[in-house]
Amino acid sequence: MPVDDKDRSPVLKAFRLLAHLAASRQPVALADLSRALKLPKPTIHRLARAIEQAGFVQKDPLTRRYRVGAALEDLAIGALRYGTSHAARRLIMNGLAERLGARVNLVILRAGNLSSVEWVESTAPLRVDLGSSAPMPFHCTASGKLLIAYGPEELQKHMLRSGSFQAYTKNTITSVRVLAREFDKIRRCGFAEDDQELLPGVNCLAVPIHNRAGDVVAGLAVMAPVATLPLAKIRGQLPEIRKCAGRISEELGWDGHKTAVGNAASPRRHRSNGKKLS
Repeated sequence: MPVDDKDRSPVLKAFRLLAHLAASRQPVALADLSRALKLPKPTIHRLARAIEQAGFVQKDPLTRRYRVGAALEDLAIGALRYGTSHAARRLIMNGLAERLGARVNLVILRAGNLSSVEWVESTAPLRVDLGSSAPMPFHCTASGKLLIAYGPEELQKHMLRSGSFQAYTKNTITSVRVLAREFDKIRRCGFAEDDQELLPGVNCLAVPIHNRAGDVVAGLAVMAPVATLPLAKIRGQLPEIRKCAGRISEELGWDGHKTAVGNAASPRRHRSNGKKLS
């Protein structure tokens, strides 16, 4: 019986290992990796050690379990930012920004922090001037609340325990209990809002972006000054915003119809802390 190339190539074995870790909700033990990949433990150990030294995986010194590392996160973000879906995504975001007269952001969560993958400025005379270095705390941004709400429960608990929440405006949510209720509401409604919670006079609405597995991996956010596009009017554009998010998700391999048929109409929780993007 011929031996499959993937059973002989160290490179393909390493990719299989990385793919398995990227799809795992929890860190994985060496024995479990061996069983899942049908490879001997010494082979798994050798591969994991090599790619750990390159930063693509990380081993917990106490549990000795493996999870994806920072280098793989950077690779995944780069693939999302500049990969084959970039041109189509840019076209979709440009169209949405022009039709709504709003700034459109694509935001991910990486190591508990928000990161803008891409944004399109508004074409309206009055617009939001938000630099790439502007703070984006999760508790008072639509994308931040959305991604934490759909994140793993342990991430949610960790973020809620992270300490006191700074009040940026009079509308900023600073109560752990209120914020937890906000997360529940977001999961029920399927979108998140920033009602002048970060910047006075600026509101925002974010909806989920899905990957091939149906997990929420990013947020598509529409941001505009209250004077030109109040939150009520942005809500009125929710079907259009969701349609654009669905098209971007399809570029990442998501099959919305298949998900709906599988009785999973509501978005699945974010599989990992910004680690699995496709």
